[in-house]
Amino acid sequence: MTSTLAVQIVNYHTRTHLERCLETVVADLTASGIDHVIGLLDNASGEPLDDLARRYPHVSASSAERNLGFGAGHNRLAAESDSRYLWILNPDVEIIEPDTAARLLAVLQGDPQVRVAGPRLVIGAGTAQPYDHGRLTGPRARLALRGGHSYWRATSARRRVAWVSGATMMIERTAFDALGGFDEGFFLYKEEEDLCARLRAGGGVVLYEPAVSVRHVGSVVAGQPRWAAESERYFIAKHCRPGNAQRLSAAAHHVLAYVHL
Repeated sequence: MTSTLAVQIVNYHTRTHLERCLETVVADLTASGIDHVIGLLDNASGEPLDDLARRYPHVSASSAERNLGFGAGHNRLAAESDSRYLWILNPDVEIIEPDTAARLLAVLQGDPQVRVAGPRLVIGAGTAQPYDHGRLTGPRARLALRGGHSYWRATSARRRVAWVSGATMMIERTAFDALGGFDEGFFLYKEEEDLCARLRAGGGVVLYEPAVSVRHVGSVVAGQPRWAAESERYFIAKHCRPGNAQRLSAAAHHVLAYVHL
């Protein structure tokens, strides 16, 4: 029987955070009554997860033979379920509001054009985390996108965006499969930007829903400059027109980083 929602979490030396994440996710889904499965993948960090699968119903755990990276790890988990929607989560997020999964699911189900939905990410006691989405419209957003970058500005309004954070994003299965999942050429960073860019190119809508908040610790696995630089180069080569226009747009974006237009 096909479940409604498959939760996917890739672990890499994040077992302590994963335990709290899983606890809050299971509580939210149990209260909502959404039929679901939860897939855990240890990305060759050597941390056993089988006990978590035994602790909670509907949870399965597996281990990769090598570190596949973020996108490839989630592609592997997606192939293990046939759920109609995928909820991609980082192990360092916590569900802090009632009906989080149900409200994000309602965003996807409420408009046939919407293929991806993401909540507001907060840190600490509730401060908005920068870059939980990238703006799609406005001069600063267009300038950033032409340069292969993103413009973020806090908002309380639901809006169409260029992308939402892969730390917690919900996506329609058919859209994910049609795109071939994440591009595994990205090992870490910008894979969600690429996925959303390809989805929008096909006519899909990415929606940011700040009425739903999820806590994110952040930088638990990330903070690796090598992968950030490689992913940026790959993204620019894939999505931007080469030449001076891209370079000038990128330079202007960095100069205007603290100017709100």
